[in-house]
Amino acid sequence: MPASTCSSDGTGTRESWAIAALLFGSTLWGLYWWPLRLLEQAGLDGLWALLFVYGGATLVLLLPARTALRPWRRALPAMAGIGLSGAVSGIAFGLGVIEGQVARVLILFYLAPVWSVLMARFVLREPLTPVTLPALAVALVGAAMMLIGGDRGALAGLAPADALGLVAGLAFAATNLQLRAGRALPLSLKALASAYLAPPLALIAAMLLDVPLTASPSVIASALLLGASWMSAMIVAVQIGVRALPLQRSSVLLLFELVVGAVSAALIAGEALGPWELAGGLGIVGAGLAVVRSGSASRPGRRR
Repeated sequence: MPASTCSSDGTGTRESWAIAALLFGSTLWGLYWWPLRLLEQAGLDGLWALLFVYGGATLVLLLPARTALRPWRRALPAMAGIGLSGAVSGIAFGLGVIEGQVARVLILFYLAPVWSVLMARFVLREPLTPVTLPALAVALVGAAMMLIGGDRGALAGLAPADALGLVAGLAFAATNLQLRAGRALPLSLKALASAYLAPPLALIAAMLLDVPLTASPSVIASALLLGASWMSAMIVAVQIGVRALPLQRSSVLLLFELVVGAVSAALIAGEALGPWELAGGLGIVGAGLAVVRSGSASRPGRRR
């Protein structure tokens, strides 16, 4: 078989595995709200649930990262920054889908691509494409439509869960910015950095808010197991996908999380979006995709 054919087949196989990993990870993220709510119903408060879930994930992700930690000690400051923004994003997202309407939180979280481009402009001095500012306007109008179109009535304001979704998206954008700056970091360290500061941050928040830990040992063990299996799997799967695929394609595939989250919340929890919320959500998603597409076109061949 000619070498060029082998290379083509190999590339196609790698891309197929990357797409499968990204869809798998997106599915887990889209369903993630469900076990979190089950833990809360079993008596484990959201902050404590996230502490043990991320604690279980950290223990698992630490195993493959151990060999990379020593030669990459100089990267510890970068990992601290990634870990802090990743912890804020993870905790805000988790609390948002526990307390709020899943689809709304997910859609508001997906303002992240727009925030990422704006942060790259002011931090990395990357030029804005002609699409960026119009897309930002569309995204903000979409967010306003969602916030005034819910069951709470027009101009009811920002619900706490909505605010958590926005904070999670902003922190996620900051995490992406740092990952781009440290793209030489091994995958194992990036995965670990996404989880390891969430437990201490959740513990500090629980103590400051005086949230009691009243769950039984079996429920706590379930949260640790959820983190060791579900959380660690979806972190690694998504990072494998975005590392191997162009930004434009991976961003489109990541929207599968939104579909899974909205459909599962409608079927399991009876949550449904109204017409204004749907229209606003489409505006946010469309604006995010437009920003990603224009950024990819201005940097041909560049990967996330």
